[in-house]
Amino acid sequence: MKSFRLDGKRALISGGSKGIGAAIAKTFAEAGADIGIIGRDVNGLEKAKTAVEKFKRKCFVIKEDIASIEGARRAGKKALELSPEWDILVNNAGICKINSLLEITQDEWDDTFAVNLRATLLLAQMIVPQMIKRKTGKIINISSIGAFVGTPGLGSYAAAKAAMNQLTRTMAVEWGPYNIHVNAICPTIILTEMAQQIWNNPTMEEQRKGKEKKIPLHRFGEAQEVANVALFLASPAANFVHGVSLPLDGGMTISPL
Repeated sequence: MKSFRLDGKRALISGGSKGIGAAIAKTFAEAGADIGIIGRDVNGLEKAKTAVEKFKRKCFVIKEDIASIEGARRAGKKALELSPEWDILVNNAGICKINSLLEITQDEWDDTFAVNLRATLLLAQMIVPQMIKRKTGKIINISSIGAFVGTPGLGSYAAAKAAMNQLTRTMAVEWGPYNIHVNAICPTIILTEMAQQIWNNPTMEEQRKGKEKKIPLHRFGEAQEVANVALFLASPAANFVHGVSLPLDGGMTISPL
């Protein structure tokens, strides 16, 4: 369907070496886009690049750690050197430090906000000016359902993602007049490779059953399901969807349980 195609577009994806980011890169490439992926894992970046190139699309690899201000800015600079025009920016890179609010360290708190929030702004500051100049663009921020609920041990992560949702709304208001669409996706637990190692462990069986019971669909999500929603938001089909932080949780947040 043409309205879901990305032919002729270029999409820059942070955290593109694995999990949700790699799934988005592959899905966008299948829809016709050339891809830029930012990440730290060399092997993961090469694997994602191979997946993109199977669809005969270009894949630009940017090895940078965007946890630092300098790293995020270098990533943006390299992206613009590789291509002066980017049509889509997906802020997917994220980390999670599990600790209670009374025990979390300042470094854990700061690291979480550096990757999940600050890097989102810094990359946008680098990439959005050329979108404004051309009066076109799509920004998709990968947030979390944790932004809407209180989860013990995830205070720093949830706070950073809640701030990302507010940043999404402000981006939408400031850049909407330039025909730049900005939205966030807020997934529940997604069974990436890393998550599968945790939740498929027999020692986590009872805890997994408890969490899945709170989801009306009685299961966790898949990376491809996040990628499918990202494709919708990046495509012309979503040209009037703007400033939304979309729960992708199988109905968890509306469940009475």
